Amino acid sequence: MRRHVLLAACACPILAATAAATVPGCGEEFEDICAFLEDPNSCYATYHRDIGARCGAQGDGDAPKGTFASREALDVCFLNEGGQVVFDPPLDLAAFPPKSLSFKRLDALAQECGSFTFSGEYSYSVTIHPCGETEEDTAADAGPLPLCADGSGAGEGIARVSGGTVTVTTPEGRDTLDVSCADGTTHHFNRIDAERKCVERTPLLPRAVLEASAGNQPPPDAGPVPPDTFAGSISFRVHYPPSAGSGAAGDVVTYFTCQIPPPAAICFNGEKDGLETDIDCGGTLCEKRCGKGQSCAQDSDCDGLSCLPDTSGFRKCTDPNAEP
Repeated sequence: MRRHVLLAACACPILAATAAATVPGCGEEFEDICAFLEDPNSCYATYHRDIGARCGAQGDGDAPKGTFASREALDVCFLNEGGQVVFDPPLDLAAFPPKSLSFKRLDALAQECGSFTFSGEYSYSVTIHPCGETEEDTAADAGPLPLCADGSGAGEGIARVSGGTVTVTTPEGRDTLDVSCADGTTHHFNRIDAERKCVERTPLLPRAVLEASAGNQPPPDAGPVPPDTFAGSISFRVHYPPSAGSGAAGDVVTYFTCQIPPPAAICFNGEKDGLETDIDCGGTLCEKRCGKGQSCAQDSDCDGLSCLPDTSGFRKCTDPNAEP
């Protein structure tokens, strides 16, 4: 009898791992994810109705757009219509595309309208701060609310927003989906249940999308300011339940699309690299020839000078007719 009990206890985790589904008596119990996705009054749908597109823009192509000051300063994206996206920690091009992200969104009046984190498609958080339609709007025990309309176009037409935080979490290597809503409720789902029981509803799953590119290296002689076709970019959007008239696929709110300045062309980057014989000159790639005293390999590396060993024995661009 003892052997049978042990075998039964061992079988449960095996079934749970292979089927990725609820096994009665074997641990987790999941809520009905299909009912949650179909419910127009779920806490996630209610949250979206409240916040609308605050801090962002409805749709995939109308995001607040901006740019970083330089490739070496990827902590603040300055938005074209006013406002900023502030990344903490700053983005690191050496780790592109980023696996995680934390940022806050400032509006054109320098007010923080929201903050966000991202660590995976099904692991993210959205915090939207309350705002009012008029200067007389107040929050309980908090005084006047900032205006939803900040003058940049963002927030126009949005009435009072209660805001709050929604957190979506999927542990690495698992198919569970935990949703913590602004109203204080929490929900525990098996994401695979949606694919098996209501596949047509899977586009409504809470999820976030981060797209990033570091840009491409321009040709060596592309000039001191390479064209934007070589620029990088980063954008962030969140999928919400459908609002009235938005269709069965749900709503997408894009919170920013920021351009990363393109890399400098190697002939204009202030470094000796590639086939250059000195900084940004000489060699076969750069049009610019080297001046007097700069390193060279042959006469053709120099600008009308000769490539000769100097007193230290190293070849430099030299005027052979100059007086010693």
